[in-house]
Amino acid sequence: MKTVALFLLLVIGLIFHLPPAFAFDQRADDLLRQAREAIGGVDSLQKIQSLYIKGQYRRVLGDREMAGDREISIMLPDKYLAEDSFSQGGLSTAVTITRGLNGEKAWNGTSGGMGGGIIFKMGAPGGQQATPEQMEAIFRKQNGLEYARYLLSTLLTPPPSLTVQYTYAGESDVEDSHAEVIDVSGPDNFAVRLFFDKQTHLPLLLSYRARKPRFFTAFAKSTDSHSRSEDVKKAREGAEKKLAAEGEQKPEEVDFFIRLTEYKKVGGVLLPHKLTFLIESEVSEEFDVTKYQLNPTFKADKFQKN
Repeated sequence: MKTVALFLLLVIGLIFHLPPAFAFDQRADDLLRQAREAIGGVDSLQKIQSLYIKGQYRRVLGDREMAGDREISIMLPDKYLAEDSFSQGGLSTAVTITRGLNGEKAWNGTSGGMGGGIIFKMGAPGGQQATPEQMEAIFRKQNGLEYARYLLSTLLTPPPSLTVQYTYAGESDVEDSHAEVIDVSGPDNFAVRLFFDKQTHLPLLLSYRARKPRFFTAFAKSTDSHSRSEDVKKAREGAEKKLAAEGEQKPEEVDFFIRLTEYKKVGGVLLPHKLTFLIESEVSEEFDVTKYQLNPTFKADKFQKN
């Protein structure tokens, strides 16, 4: 009985010492303040209401690689547009893949070129084909998460609509740097981890967990328009059959990382000019930034779905 009583006292003690939801963490707040000062200062960061990023990316897609130009446009509080352009062999017109977010509106799209591309498997509960409304909800979540991760990686701030809590998570090593770590959590299971250089306080890494992507590429090789159309159709049919043959697999959650390096000053703010994306330990993408613009003015229809 004494053992049971002691155990209960320990459990009660642990319960009463658990931090309340969204409790203030002074150590995390101090570390975040130091990091914001290191990249340019809180006042300078608060003045940034829009952001433009341009550069070149190289992405690994299974047994293929895709490389091209990327433009990212952000306007607070809730507008985000990512445009990835690449040229297929034998084509003069580039293919552009877009991911957009404008308030509650969200979309993914492909334009240009002459077909081919990537097939993503997205379904509704029960394995049924997702409705347009369900697809938009999927894009709204995916693009919203991507938007939040870019803001946290570059400006150390979440979107205004996302209420987050910062919690000190300890120390770690990021390659050759000793780092201090903050957990960032929010609604709908939003969670990322930020790693800061212990000496310079600059952000080194952002990590999160998500489902491992499944995709098959379906690019046509012919340069003749009619043959290309037939090649695309066959390639898509083959990829769809392969997806169907695999059946409904249980989603596998893995660790994703965004490595932040090559800091340069832009308008008084230090920003990373190389972002390396990893899935577990494998590099999945590299993004070399050639241009940042702070507070650019976008055209009125910039964030409208085309």
